[in-house]
Amino acid sequence: HHLLYFWTTARLGSVSRAAEELHLAQPTISAQLRSLEQSFGHKLFVRRGRNLALTNSGQTVFRYAEEIFSLGRELGAAMR
Repeated sequence: HHLLYFWTTARLGSVSRAAEELHLAQPTISAQLRSLEQSFGHKLFVRRGRNLALTNSGQTVFRYAEEIFSLGRELGAAMR
């Protein structure tokens, strides 16, 4: 779920909006994002006012996440 939570937060630019979309508590999302950052050894977000922006590392992870979730949607469509 780490990657899904990251991808959703990156798309929406906010932990609170990601939590709302995923029907989860904000602390759950925040904890998963911290865990993902620790596993990669890189910060993925920086604060920009009330929103979050991707770091260079975050942009790289986001590109991969986009590809992964796009392939998942294609697979689902192919199986239907």
